[in-house]
Order: sequence, then structure tokens, then C-alpha cells
Amino acid sequence: MKRFGVALLSTLVLTSAFANLAGAQSGDIKVIINGVTQQYTQSPIVSQNTTLVPLRGVFESLGAQVEWDSKAKKVTASKNDDTLTLNIGSKLAYKNSKPVQLDAATQIQKGQVLVPLRFVSQSLGAKVNWDQTSRTVTISNQGSGSATDTNSLSSKPLAAPVTKVTYDTYYNDSLTYDDAVKLAIADSTSVKTGEVSIDQAGKILKETGKNIDFVPAEAGNEAQDKAYKGYAQTNLNYEATKKNLEMTKESIEYNVKDLYNKLLQKQNAVKLAALNIEDAERKLKVAQIKRDNQMSSDYEVTQATNQLTQNQAALDKAKKDLDSAYVSLNQLIGYKPEQRYELKDKPVYSEFKDNVETKVSQVLTSSTAIWLSEQKVDLAELSLKLYNFSTPGNTPYEAEQLNVEKAQYATEGTKRQLEEAVRTIYNNIKALESQYSQIQAGLVSARSAADMAKKQFDVGLATELQVYEANLKVTTAEQQAEDIVSSIDTLKLAFNKPWAMQGSAGASAQ
Repeated sequence: MKRFGVALLSTLVLTSAFANLAGAQSGDIKVIINGVTQQYTQSPIVSQNTTLVPLRGVFESLGAQVEWDSKAKKVTASKNDDTLTLNIGSKLAYKNSKPVQLDAATQIQKGQVLVPLRFVSQSLGAKVNWDQTSRTVTISNQGSGSATDTNSLSSKPLAAPVTKVTYDTYYNDSLTYDDAVKLAIADSTSVKTGEVSIDQAGKILKETGKNIDFVPAEAGNEAQDKAYKGYAQTNLNYEATKKNLEMTKESIEYNVKDLYNKLLQKQNAVKLAALNIEDAERKLKVAQIKRDNQMSSDYEVTQATNQLTQNQAALDKAKKDLDSAYVSLNQLIGYKPEQRYELKDKPVYSEFKDNVETKVSQVLTSSTAIWLSEQKVDLAELSLKLYNFSTPGNTPYEAEQLNVEKAQYATEGTKRQLEEAVRTIYNNIKALESQYSQIQAGLVSARSAADMAKKQFDVGLATELQVYEANLKVTTAEQQAEDIVSSIDTLKLAFNKPWAMQGSAGASAQ
């Protein structure tokens, strides 16, 4: 009897159409394909009285395979014996090499190719309806039998992973991390200023060195001592300018790494937010069916509706955060704010095995900040060595001694800061690795549960909602793991060059 109740509920869940759900923002266009509300990072738009919809999201949901040629900016879609070809910016498409006139030219918005809605019915024979009042596009090809009936309950396997979400896959460009670093350095005014400063300091050093005939070992001729101290300071300025330029580039390298990986994380957040909306819609559908069959009250429907509204707000925020992440990286690499591209480099997990004590020693000997601080100590000691007691108005000798002490304290402080930074970064990496291991352990159980839910569904012992939720747990954990790997990847760069992380805020502001 219990099994019959599960099967009855499954049939009700999978044969009833979604209710007309509230919560869409005013002006948004909703797309429903074969009874399932779609989620796209770029919503459909109305341009010149023509409704344009995301090509890949719609076509793949209707069973077509889509390919993108970034160089030719051409889209090819195929289903059964039909092949469709579209070029970005053109009002002419081709179906099996025969031209099809479009109502409007194809275009790219936020990484997705948009095509006129009527082209869907022209190319795939799907039934398309546009409701102006509710601003809803309803597409169906179930009547033709060309697509899997997603609302039918049977013992056959699901046609596709139930947690699949349509996401931006069309880009005007792609971007590797190395290319992003090169672009950021080329666009940085700090780097350009640093290069000019090196040239300037070199010319000054050359001029200052013309009158230096020897290196004084102690105080002697006041004019010669003064000239040599000036030369020593100029030489330090020249070397410091070169070192500062190197540090600026390293800071930019770190900042690009940080923003690049954060952009990957924001993309994951949008994907998960879209999946959570579908989960909420499925739960609302179940709640409505249970209420209609006197199996629950209106309270459960109200709770499910509120959850859907919250999830829709979460998706809106995730999209805004993703746009902000693109803008931040674009600003650093010299791209236009609206430019979108595919990120080609995704960090891969590998156990962090560096020895913290060895790294502390390496950092203290290779840090540009420490080198600069030590040079200031040498310069202060030189001034003390060449101090002339007979020169009237000179700074008191004791004050010059204190300058040496101050420079030494500053050097010691810099060393302590860097040592503390290395240890802190190391501990943060190890903490993230521990989280990653916990997620991986949980994934084993989640995948096992998802596999069991799928098998139960195949024999009518589980609903599609239960399968979806089991797979959603897997997807959520997988993307949480990806986010942790991205954070570790950023920290690894900081571990090797902690001064770059400390200087990244200043570098990114230039």
C-alpha cells in the first residue's frame, strides 16, 4: 500500500503542469519548455518588437546538439537529420543549407547567443506560444514524440542528469590566467610609471657618479664625503626603483590570480542558485498536488512558495555578484566592463607539501621588502661612518646613531610581518585542505545515495524530485570543492610571495 502511495504521488508530480508561479520580477521573461521553467544567466529579451531567447538553452532542452565556433562566430545545431547554421549579427540562418529569414539578427548578450523565438518553431517544429500579459514563452515538442516526456513516470532511465543547468557557453573570447597577467601588466599605469622612473633614476645615477673618484673609508674631505653619500643614496634609489617595479608586477600577478579565481567561484554560485530554484519549483509543485489531493494544507504550499521567492532573490544576487566579479577583473586587465569571456584555467587539487620553516627562510632571504629595508640600514651606517664632527650645524652624532637603530628595527619588523604572513597562509591552506577532505568524504556518500535514488526511480519506488535532490547534493558538494581548490590556488601564490599579497591592493588601484 505504501508503494502504491509513492507511485500515485509520483504520477501526480510528473503528469501535472507547473502552476503559474509568482515571484518573477516585473519585466522578466519566463521560459517554460515541456512544462519545466528554465533558468538562464541571460534572460530572454525583446528587441525591436521581436522576442529573442538563448539558443543553446532552448535547443538543447528540445534535444538538439549545439556547437560554437568562436573564430568564425558561428553556431551549428543538429537534431536527427536536420542541421542549422547561424552567424552572429546576421538575419539569415540556414536549415540543411537552405536559407531561413529571421525576424531579427542573432546577437550575443552576456555570453549567450540570442535568436528570434519564431526560429525555434521554424527549425525544430516545436510548438511555441508567447503570452504578452504574463511575459511567458511556452515551448513544447512533446506532441511530436521527438523529445523525452519529462512528465511521464516509467521504469526507463532519466533522459539527462536532473541537475543539469543551462549556463553561459558562448563567448566573444576566452582568457587564460597567464594572458590575464600579461594584459594587466601591460595596462598598469604603475608599471609604466615604474619603467619611466627606472630610466630617470639611471640617468641621475650616471650624472651623480661622474665626480666620484674613490670610496671613502672614513670621514675626510667634507665635500667628497657629501658627494659620495649623495651617490650612495642615488644608487639605492636606482636599485630600489627596479625592485619596486618587480614587486608591482608580482602584486599584479597575485591580484589577477585572486580575481580570476573569485570569478570562477561566482560562476559556480550562479549555477547552484539556478539549480536551487528548480529544486524549489519541484517542491512547490509537489506541495500543490498534495494539497489538491487533500494530502496536506495550504501552509505547506505557502512555505514552498516563500522558499521559491527566496531562491529567486538569491539567483538575482548571484548574477549581480558575477557581473561585479567580471567588472573587477576587466578593470584590472584593461577590458571594457561589459566584456565577457570563458575562463580557460581551472585549478586542480594537489596536496600542499611545502615545509613552512623552509619557506620562512626562503622568504626572508628573497624578499624585496627586506632587501630595501636592509639597504636603508647600510645607508644609515654609511652616514654614521662618514660623520664629520667639525662641520657646524650637523645633526648630532647621537641622532645619527638612532637613525641606524630605527632602520634596524624597521628591518626586524618587516621580517616578523613576512614570517607571520607565511605561517598564517600555511595554516589557512591546511584548514582548507581539511575542509576539502571532508567534502570528498561526503561526496562518496552523496554519490552512493544519488545512485540508489536513480535505481529506485527506475523501478517506481522514488519520485523524480527525490532523484533531483540527491543529485543536487552531489552537485553542490562538487562545486563547494571547486571553490575550495580555487581559494587554495590563490593562497599558494601568496605563500611563495607574501609581499605580493600585501601589495596587491595598492597595485590593483592603479
